[in-house]
Amino acid sequence: MLLKELHALSCDHDAQFLATMERGSILTCIGVLLILIGITLSVTWNGILEYLLNKELRLAPTSKSFTLWQETPVPITLEFYFFNWTNPENLLEENYKANLVEVGPYIFQEFHEKVNITWNENHTISYKQIKRWYFDEEKSNGTLKDNITTLNVVALSATSVSRYRSAFVLVPLSGALRMTGQKIWITKMTGELLFEGYSDPILTMAVKMPHLAQAKIPADKFGWFYQRNGSADYEGMYNMETGAEDISRVGQLQQWNYDNRTDFYEAECGLVNGSAGELFPPGQTRDKPVQMFSSDLCRSISFEYSEDTEVEGIPGYRFVLGKRLVDNGTLDGDNWCNCGGQCVPQGVLNVSSCRHGAPAFVSYPHFLDADPYYTRLLNGVMPDASKHRFYLTLEPTTGIPLDVAARLQINLLLQPSSHIAMYNDVPTIFFPMMWFEERATITPELAASIKLLLMLPVVGLYCALGLILVGVVIIVFSFLPKIMRRNRWSLSHRTRRKQTDRKPHSVVFTKDCIRPLMSPVEQVSPSPEGTAILGSKAK
Repeated sequence: MLLKELHALSCDHDAQFLATMERGSILTCIGVLLILIGITLSVTWNGILEYLLNKELRLAPTSKSFTLWQETPVPITLEFYFFNWTNPENLLEENYKANLVEVGPYIFQEFHEKVNITWNENHTISYKQIKRWYFDEEKSNGTLKDNITTLNVVALSATSVSRYRSAFVLVPLSGALRMTGQKIWITKMTGELLFEGYSDPILTMAVKMPHLAQAKIPADKFGWFYQRNGSADYEGMYNMETGAEDISRVGQLQQWNYDNRTDFYEAECGLVNGSAGELFPPGQTRDKPVQMFSSDLCRSISFEYSEDTEVEGIPGYRFVLGKRLVDNGTLDGDNWCNCGGQCVPQGVLNVSSCRHGAPAFVSYPHFLDADPYYTRLLNGVMPDASKHRFYLTLEPTTGIPLDVAARLQINLLLQPSSHIAMYNDVPTIFFPMMWFEERATITPELAASIKLLLMLPVVGLYCALGLILVGVVIIVFSFLPKIMRRNRWSLSHRTRRKQTDRKPHSVVFTKDCIRPLMSPVEQVSPSPEGTAILGSKAK
């Protein structure tokens, strides 16, 4: 009976051993599979991520970037600062200096929307852009009813446009300015100077008699942003690459108003190139300038690397709009085309041709980076790079703008005119009218999404290493029971051999099962009870 129990126990032991071996083989296969997946993932993860990233960054009807581009989710503010002219009555005095007091900011919330979107077969997209502004009186330092004294833009522009015409035009213009009671300066409310516009008899006359004005008059009122709020036509028609064929070209302009160059500047200054201002190619580097087209300046502008910075915890490269924009060819001979036909000292850009002939010159606020020539007749101008620098911060991997501060100043050239009585004896001054700051900074919510996106390469590497580690652990775990079983069997085998030295029978481990080993002649061992411990008969 004892032998049968030993036989059954041995058979169960053998079955468990075989099951353990089968289970270990399965675990080994799983471990090897996980290791292979981990190695493959570590090698291909960056390629997979780059493919997915490029798929979402290029413009397509179903891409994430298209949704963000069509209606910009990043809050944009536009701040206006006016220079209030406090001593215009003394303009004709000797050694005159204009006293200017900066007022503002007058803050508007700005929203962008792309309309008239057309997908073209050459992997470009054509569209127009609507901008809307809403006054934020609570955050502003002033109201739209504040009075500002400044140069008379209409009268000065009419004089400038007619400057090189014959006396048959200049003499009647001089008489018209006198008859309509025009002055060199005006006082208007900020709302009129910005979006509302104001009427002027000279402007009304020019609109009704364009053959006398000999110029295209864009509006019946004047305001720096008159008729722009909600207009789909003001900024013109854009044609931009989608990046479907080459992701490094995403957001790059091909044409503006159906042409690849403008008629407002000569040579390279008139080329239409660079970003439209909201999409930039991925893979930005410090040594490559960033180009952007500005419809307000009717030209492209170039940013140069300044420093590494951080926005909402995201590392970025800051690019600044440096002296090249306002260079008259002194720093770089290729910038001669910035002069626009009238070269002036370093520090301003002539945009007269872009502004319907008005004597308009763009500079950085408070004439930052400009020749001292521009401030010699001005009081109240104090340039500060931290407040007045135009910069753009990009996340280099994706090219996503993190922080943008567009800061420019509008100046009008006041100069004598021998044929217009009102301007006979005025001094020559590049008169600052206003400056603005258009600011857009990524929100914490969007920053969190970008951080997660940027963490994917590290996450993928850790996942790959994790899979490899788990696979190794599983393989080790699969072999561990075998090693322990083998050690246990070896110990049991040595114990049985010792028992065999004292007993007539021993147990052997066979292919099929464990069975007793018997001699040809059954042997028994006497016991006190007279029964056989092993064997079938008593001696």
